[in-house]
Amino acid sequence: MIRDRGKIKWTSLMLPEHVKELRDIWEEFERDTKPEVDIFALSEMEERIRYAMEYHLLLRMKIWNELKGKCEMKTGTIHYLNERDRNLMIECGDEGFVRVRVEDLISVDVVE
Repeated sequence: MIRDRGKIKWTSLMLPEHVKELRDIWEEFERDTKPEVDIFALSEMEERIRYAMEYHLLLRMKIWNELKGKCEMKTGTIHYLNERDRNLMIECGDEGFVRVRVEDLISVDVVE
């Protein structure tokens, strides 16, 4: 009769450095590539942002997160637009204020 202990016998051989490397490899494997936004979509997003700023409307934005390698959805109002640095300051309810680069915007929709 074979008395195999499965994963138990291998965990003792794994150093913490090995475990960390394996986690890093899996995170790298799960990362997505940043979607490309064409010039026409970018100009349309800018019009929606200016319209929402003027009338204090709620926006739903799809934002690229470089650290996670994934897109995130944020909903909030635009508090401030810095055209020189191309940053938006968004007020997102419980999260407070979030700074977003214009280059990281994937899509912008007005919530009605």
